[in-house]
Amino acid sequence: MRRIGIFRLLAYITAITMLAALALPARTRAQELKQEPPRPELLSIAVTPADAAIFPHRMEQFTATGTYSDGRTHDLTRRVTWSSSALDVATISREGLASAIGAGQTTIEAALGAINGSTTFNVASFILTGSMNGPRTSHTGTLLNNGMVLLAGGVDSSGSALAIAELYNPATETFSYTGSMNTARYDHTATLLNDGRVLLAGGTSNGSTVIGSAELYNPATETFSYTGSMNTPRDSHAATLLNSGMVLMAGGYNSPSGYLGSAELYNPSTGTFSYTGSMNTPRIYHTATLLNNGMVLVAGGQPAYAEPIATAELYNPSTGTFSYTGSMNTPRDSHAATLLNNGMVLMAAGETEAFLGATSAELYDPATETFSYTGSLSTPRQWPSGTLLEDGAVLIAGGQTGDFLDVTASAELYNPSTGTFSYTGSMNTVRVEFTATRLNKGLTLMAGGQTGTTAYLAPSGSILSSAELYGPITLTPPDLESIAITPERSTLSPGETQHFIATGTFRDGSRQRLASVTWNSSDPTVAQISNDASNHGVALAIDAGTTFIEARAGRVRGWARLTVQQK
Repeated sequence: MRRIGIFRLLAYITAITMLAALALPARTRAQELKQEPPRPELLSIAVTPADAAIFPHRMEQFTATGTYSDGRTHDLTRRVTWSSSALDVATISREGLASAIGAGQTTIEAALGAINGSTTFNVASFILTGSMNGPRTSHTGTLLNNGMVLLAGGVDSSGSALAIAELYNPATETFSYTGSMNTARYDHTATLLNDGRVLLAGGTSNGSTVIGSAELYNPATETFSYTGSMNTPRDSHAATLLNSGMVLMAGGYNSPSGYLGSAELYNPSTGTFSYTGSMNTPRIYHTATLLNNGMVLVAGGQPAYAEPIATAELYNPSTGTFSYTGSMNTPRDSHAATLLNNGMVLMAAGETEAFLGATSAELYDPATETFSYTGSLSTPRQWPSGTLLEDGAVLIAGGQTGDFLDVTASAELYNPSTGTFSYTGSMNTVRVEFTATRLNKGLTLMAGGQTGTTAYLAPSGSILSSAELYGPITLTPPDLESIAITPERSTLSPGETQHFIATGTFRDGSRQRLASVTWNSSDPTVAQISNDASNHGVALAIDAGTTFIEARAGRVRGWARLTVQQK
């Protein structure tokens, strides 16, 4: 019995072993059937944004997107190896964040194994933005309290005066039509009033008729309406907003009177013009600059079909009279005049004799009433733009360098600390008779103009609809440590205004009244504040509440408290 049990156990073990051997190939085949399909292959990498363009010392985040053989896409930004072909133009981190170093073009590449993708990356001081809906030159550009820019009037490609107007939106970088003026005009003036409306006055209409009419643009309704007319029609005159809120119109030209020495004041409260004292010298193509002491410096220009002049005059709003002050060292017209943070006025370039642009520049000192030479520009130019930047430097751009067809795209920066000019890149298009408007973000909008000839010969030139932005390297004045605003606290009723002053303290203990700051209201529904070059730092009370008024110069800021109460 025991021997039979052993035989049975051995037979059972043998059977189990044979069954296991027979089952093994079947399990292996099942495992083979359950294997995963081949993994999809990476076919290509796309780098975005494509053909990006930014200003120096800015940053741009790039993204790498891989496309696979199964049609799916994946974000590979943190898996790829990033590189820049020109490290003096831009560097890029392992995460795809590019840092712009200097002007130029580089190739940004993303690689994963043998697969790579790339795009071009441009670093420039001037970058194209949206274009206007139509070409125009000899128009006006005004920064509204809402941050948009009003472009109005001018001359089109056929040589006709324009009544149409457009708004530039910095947030979308687009232009859109707004209401049209009641009268087509060019070589007119545009002044931002304290109540937020824009006064457009004089100019020339179709048929070369000099006009005296004026109209107001209301940003709330986007409409133009006539206001009182000037007593003397005039174009190529100068308009200056006084501390009183009135607007001084000085000089200009009309037919048959010719070159004008007369001046008049616009009163926004009554919507009327009234004569004030006359200049001692008739002039056109001159500049008029509001000084920190409230007086207006009128300088240079052209009298009675003569060569440019060097004389300058001061308008005193208290007496309503003009009196001679020191003369410039170089006669000039069609120049740029800019009030600096130190209270002096920079006179740069302009026409010195028939069709010849100047490279010289000089400073007017209100304390001594004298002009003295400062550094010279690298390029002669007349009709350039002159824009005070947030860091206190002055951007001189474009203009006509010689005869009618000699127009430049180059730009230079004036540094008040060193009294020197330095090259800062070139616009994408040569321009003269364009507008340059500094925006609330520190950029400057260059819009329209023409590539050759002067405005009165516009049909033979190329009129532009394109626009571009200038981005400065820095927004903070050198050695600025703090900003104080006066008044520090104020209370207004709706409709009332308050002029704020920003005073900067520098590392050496010196102080300057900062004309270059950008103003901001923390609650624009309570109060707005102006930033246009024609009207700077005036708050307009809108509705009851409290807002903080900010004066910004790059990384340095100051605040004041404004309360609006219902009457």
